[in-house]
Amino acid sequence: MNAGEACIGNVILGRGMPKICVPVMGKTVSRIAQAAQRAKDAKADIIELRMDSMCPAPDICEAIAACETVRAHAPGIALLFTLRTQRDGGAGSVDVQAYERLLTGVLESGVCDAVDCELSAGAEVFARIAARAKAAGITLVGSSHEFGEIGDMQRAAQWLLEQQALGADVCKAAVMTKTDVQALEAALMFARTKQQLTIPMIGIAMGPAGVITRIGGACMGSCLTFGTAGEASAPGQIDAKRLRTALEIIRDALEIG
Repeated sequence: MNAGEACIGNVILGRGMPKICVPVMGKTVSRIAQAAQRAKDAKADIIELRMDSMCPAPDICEAIAACETVRAHAPGIALLFTLRTQRDGGAGSVDVQAYERLLTGVLESGVCDAVDCELSAGAEVFARIAARAKAAGITLVGSSHEFGEIGDMQRAAQWLLEQQALGADVCKAAVMTKTDVQALEAALMFARTKQQLTIPMIGIAMGPAGVITRIGGACMGSCLTFGTAGEASAPGQIDAKRLRTALEIIRDALEIG
């Protein structure tokens, strides 16, 4: 791989057009299975298992079983494991010790290709999980989310830089905004070009105004976007098949490899 690239399974982020990640959600294993099949049919590049959709505080056995269910119903598709906590807009428990135990167990089990770790868990927890991911040979996706008013968009850029400094392989910032998409784009591009952000970056504005960031991420250096094949995991997500068409139009216009 080249500098500025990272792998999740057989998918290379930071090369070519942004890849499409489809969230898989469900209250039961059978619903997770159905959602995984829909994601496969939608030709997802990566599946994100949103474990908090099943249980706010799952144990490791439940997490492994859910991952294995996705693998069985969407074989060959790269798998990202996420427990989105209430700190970052999800349904997961805010118990940081339980969060670290769960992510550590998932990493040690080897049942997924990547694990999402929230910066809001704290720098020490994040760094320990990053070290365990590296030891396990599993990609770590750092993430930060703001569903209220973020104020200064430079905060989003700082999140990315901090995730990188703590050991993330891929960094992500997602913010809610009604109008200020251009400020987000400028902040993230500044982090990339002026502040030595060297790992692949995911930058998303949530809500109606942020739709442009989901289809035009290539213009701001974003390596991944999220599309739906059923239930959405965040405001403003687009049907994955339609999203791919839009990304391909932009790819051809920009002549991205």
